Amino acid sequence: MLDLIIKDEDEKWLHKHYPTLKIRKRNDGIAEIVGSFIFSMVFQGDGKSYVINPTPDYADGTKIEDEYQVKIELRGSEFSDLPQVYETGLRLKKVAENRNLRQEDLHINPSGAACLCIRPEESSNLPNDFNLEDFFNILLVPFFYAQSYFEKNNSWPWGQYSHGVWGFIEWYLRQEKQTSTTVEDLLQRLRKYNNEWVKIKEALAPKHQIKGHHDCICGKIEKMRNCHPEVLRGLWKLRQDMANLKTRI
Repeated sequence: MLDLIIKDEDEKWLHKHYPTLKIRKRNDGIAEIVGSFIFSMVFQGDGKSYVINPTPDYADGTKIEDEYQVKIELRGSEFSDLPQVYETGLRLKKVAENRNLRQEDLHINPSGAACLCIRPEESSNLPNDFNLEDFFNILLVPFFYAQSYFEKNNSWPWGQYSHGVWGFIEWYLRQEKQTSTTVEDLLQRLRKYNNEWVKIKEALAPKHQIKGHHDCICGKIEKMRNCHPEVLRGLWKLRQDMANLKTRI
């Protein structure tokens, strides 16, 4: 669990680098960061690094400078231990509506907060515990860079896990060694998504066969092997691991 406390050095860093954002404390004691989030970032391509606040003459990669209205609550939720980030200008909502997408397709949790990364990777993304500089540079700026890139190009700048429950299964596919504890932890996370869990539970039943040519488990009328191929393989892997470890749903 990350310790979401703003220290004096965090306040000084924020004032220096993002002066249009202000820290305030609500009546319930929760600290918030609110205002205009203005960023500049260059992404150099898959497998390469990105640069935040590049110099004016920086020529490599795709540079995006943009601005969003945000509210950042310094508390976790049932979906994430990270601060809850809300885009308050309704810009992402309009992007979703214009493309006939759900907000979840833009990596927005059902609560309306941004999904900055998949929950099992939150601590590894912030190895020095929580501080504003790492939070902004590692998670917040790249998230909004990707949103601006998608708005302009209708594609994402880098590979991403699917949103929500399907992203957890894709993440699981990439993990190597599993124990009954890690499998049960994943199942516990999946159970929180009530509607999707009904389909997942059926797919994991021992006598059920998950086939790639069936309609996708996400609900789209498209073959699963084309729509969510890594979810398909992740479910195969999870069911096999459950059988080996004698884990029940």
